[in-house]
Amino acid sequence: MAVFEEASGTCSFCNRPVLVRRQGTNHVLHLLLTLLVCGLWLPVWILASLKIGGWKCTVCGNPAKGRLT
Repeated sequence: MAVFEEASGTCSFCNRPVLVRRQGTNHVLHLLLTLLVCGLWLPVWILASLKIGGWKCTVCGNPAKGRLT
């Protein structure tokens, strides 16, 4: 199951406010895996939580700046 985070942001290509999305982390799954293998999965969970890849524009798919305030 894919987990996504969504927010308002600005697209670098469209140059306008848009809905932006990035891949999220399924923390429940990672917790279960960490407990199942006695903590050996913890480094993988930490790496998965770093949000590598950043926000993407939902209109054009290009990189975007997320979380407008």
